[in-house]
Amino acid sequence: MSNLELATELDVPASSMHRLLQKLTVLGYIDCDSDTARYSVAPRLSELGVRLAEVGGYSQPLRDLMGEIRDRTGYTVSVWVPSGAHVRISALLVGTTRGATSRLPGELADLFSTPGLAIAPQYSDEEIRRLITMARRHDVPLGRGFTHLAQIRNAVNQVAKRGYLIGYNLRGDGWAMAAWPIPVTISPPRPGCLAVGALVPEMRRRQEYLVDLVNGLRENYLRKLS
Repeated sequence: MSNLELATELDVPASSMHRLLQKLTVLGYIDCDSDTARYSVAPRLSELGVRLAEVGGYSQPLRDLMGEIRDRTGYTVSVWVPSGAHVRISALLVGTTRGATSRLPGELADLFSTPGLAIAPQYSDEEIRRLITMARRHDVPLGRGFTHLAQIRNAVNQVAKRGYLIGYNLRGDGWAMAAWPIPVTISPPRPGCLAVGALVPEMRRRQEYLVDLVNGLRENYLRKLS
């Protein structure tokens, strides 16, 4: 794409876009065709993307954990990670349980939606305050009708005490999500969330089994990771 095309797509002033492109070119992350003045992704950036994915939702211990949960339940298993004032799906294994789900790789969710609340016990109180400020600055909903820090802190404390939470979406797509706080990497520390999705009646029927199963597999994952 050209400088102007990129600036238009990203809603960035053309002069600022040009400076960014020049810097990225010098760093080796993008290439510029001198004849057409068009920019393209350089191999270095592609390699960086692969490495980030591998230390995110695609590490071998995490893939093993997701695969075993999916194989033993038939449910959809996903990993969510922080993404600015949102959380997003980093990895996804689609289950065999029938029913449409809106979950897609890369999908964003509110900061303190079900997966966001599962990630939050890994934050400090100051980090939670900063995230709330960021969400308000970008006009991003906090999630679940939250409006005050005290409400969010109370919900996060409940998750931390219980070790997991389950959210039911009967009015939306009819799916339920059980979510656990989980580090995606330990060094450097990267917080994430392991989420298991199924239709609401199925989740209600097998909730106790699922919780016991994932709690045990999660402990084994943490030992492997450390």
